[in-house]
Amino acid sequence: MTCRALITAVMMVWLTAFGRPAHAEVCHNTITLGAIEWPPYTIWEGDRFASGLDIELMAAIFSKAGCKLHILRMPFKRALRDVELGVLDGMPTVSYTEERAMFGYYSVPIRNEVIAAFVSASLAEDRRPRTFDDLASSPLRIGVVLGGWYGPAFEEARASNAAFKARVKTFEDFEILFRALEAGLIDVAVNDIAGGRYVAERTIGSGSVQLLPFAVHVNDVHILLSRKTRTEAEINAISQAITTLKKDGTIDRITERYLPVGLLQKFTAPTP
Repeated sequence: MTCRALITAVMMVWLTAFGRPAHAEVCHNTITLGAIEWPPYTIWEGDRFASGLDIELMAAIFSKAGCKLHILRMPFKRALRDVELGVLDGMPTVSYTEERAMFGYYSVPIRNEVIAAFVSASLAEDRRPRTFDDLASSPLRIGVVLGGWYGPAFEEARASNAAFKARVKTFEDFEILFRALEAGLIDVAVNDIAGGRYVAERTIGSGSVQLLPFAVHVNDVHILLSRKTRTEAEINAISQAITTLKKDGTIDRITERYLPVGLLQKFTAPTP
């Protein structure tokens, strides 16, 4: 069996588990999405099998929409280029930009992406900033992964505050980032909340890090489909499926297996 056939077979097992909708299918053939390796959202075993939060969400959403799904492993930039060219049908969880909307259909938001600030559990309470502004004006050393986007407030501080910029250190990957936090080379690691928890627990141990009480950035993520290969009817069916699965609690139940929903709500709730 080819790699493509194997992944398709696995996805069909997932989709069957969620049941088919009563209405006729709107998707004229299988929709292929390109996904990166990003635990715990997408966890690849080689190129043959994917699991994780976003994979489970895609299985539930596409089944509810009446669409067949196939997922390929590929780098983010290549996937985005291929969606624009019509070589690839779409991507599973993408931030909205006007440039991407020119070549892709966006679904309604699936979930929030929260960029959080992690500190060592041993850091004294009186040294822990309570807001991002406190962090920006503090003497704490901050670590990020090279090439990441940490939201407009972070990037504005890095561009306009020379002292803040000097305290930001970049690292090649997530594991090195949290190793640096453990070693005391930095005081704060800025990272996606679910990804950071996942990597920290497996790299430096459960309970070794704690979260500061604010989000550095909160962002909606959507399914993106190519305008060259897919239709508005398909993205509308997918959006309707997302809305239904949010209302009946399915998306929260899937999310809870990877990250406490209450924790996400704490960081995404409007400021009183």
